[in-house]
Amino acid sequence: MAAELIVERDVRVAMRDGVNLATDVYRPNDSAPHPVLVHRTPYSKSNAWFVGGLMFNPLDAVQRGYVIVVQDTRGRFGSEGDWEPFANEAADGYDTVEWAAAEPWSDANVGVYGSSYMGVTTIQALVAAPPHLKAAVSYMTGANYHSGWTYSGGAFELGFNLWWTNFLGWDTASRLKVSDSERMELLGRLAEATGDPWTAARHLPLTEFPAFQNDVAPYWQDWLRHPVYDESWERVDALARAGEIGAPLLQIAAWYDNFLRGHLDLNARLRDQGDHRLVIGPWDHEAYLSLGLSRAGQRDFGPSAIGGPTLVAELALSWFDHWLAGKETPLTDTRPVRYFMMGANAWREADTWPPANTPTDWYLHSGGRANTRHGDGALTLEPPSAEPADSYRYDPADPVPSLGGRTLHPNLGPGGVQNQATLEEREDVLVYTSARLTTPLAVAG
Repeated sequence: MAAELIVERDVRVAMRDGVNLATDVYRPNDSAPHPVLVHRTPYSKSNAWFVGGLMFNPLDAVQRGYVIVVQDTRGRFGSEGDWEPFANEAADGYDTVEWAAAEPWSDANVGVYGSSYMGVTTIQALVAAPPHLKAAVSYMTGANYHSGWTYSGGAFELGFNLWWTNFLGWDTASRLKVSDSERMELLGRLAEATGDPWTAARHLPLTEFPAFQNDVAPYWQDWLRHPVYDESWERVDALARAGEIGAPLLQIAAWYDNFLRGHLDLNARLRDQGDHRLVIGPWDHEAYLSLGLSRAGQRDFGPSAIGGPTLVAELALSWFDHWLAGKETPLTDTRPVRYFMMGANAWREADTWPPANTPTDWYLHSGGRANTRHGDGALTLEPPSAEPADSYRYDPADPVPSLGGRTLHPNLGPGGVQNQATLEEREDVLVYTSARLTTPLAVAG
């Protein structure tokens, strides 16, 4: 394809309400129309790592024959308007796709792609269903932003929300119309929270967290005022609008990603609705943000498990080659679900998720003491008979910290596979252990 390309910086794209969003356009240096891929980010379109280091490099996509549109979301960096997570992404995504379809360098076939919050902008554009949107790729992201993003199982995701809101707050504080001294005070509070995250995590009440006052993060208080799924969450819930999705979606998820639930729930809603694909690998969210592309916490799953752009670039571009450029690619001939089976450390395919399975009930057996620890409790296939109850004392001033798992709070500790032995020693943790397995046991669900 093109040996030369043109980069147009800070193109102003008007939304339906007159707000202009700063947009960079990467395109071949020719007069031909091309398919277009849209990438919308709150983390700065000038940040080379976020724009080119997480999925694929726009320069490579241009060489492949695409025009790449990278845009600062509303209220972020070069764009006008006020920043509010989730709220404007559907309408702004729709307007940006339709703008891109009408430009002279466009052949009117548009795709959207993104990871993490850029995946939010992708999914929101998808449910908005602009007429010229032909395909989408989302990577490690959510769909219901109450459950599986801000809250999990009813619990406020404190570590993630503190870290992410603090990360977002720096640009917002820099944009506020306040005096220089006020701005320095606001930035100082953010720096203090960054430098001492454990003290920040213990601050009560959460609604009065110092770094998020004075319009630095008004949505923080909104999240806390709405702990239960209600109309405010429904307005931005992509799952609730999954029936409006028409363009084919490739989802790439991870077993230890804090946003995994969103991918699985959306996949279930789309099961009988169009030609979609789901890929699930053995990573945590930090893996693709690092050089450990085959890791989840303390465990490395080997070279076949490498994720990040090493895996995603070709998957995504092949997906768009098929749906936007009409090419036959290997991905479109695979079964709908491809997943990495941990333990076997091998990729497998299935027609649905979960794959064909036989449900098995396991039962908890009391250790016969007030605090069941150190493996005193048992996990067996036999139903329990009359047994004494196990109990523990919960102290809200000393909660059990999250250690690994499907978490994302790098300032408080990594996610993924972590040794839980220190937590199991606590008086407020109950432990139930099976007999040693003598044959492999495959678990999927």
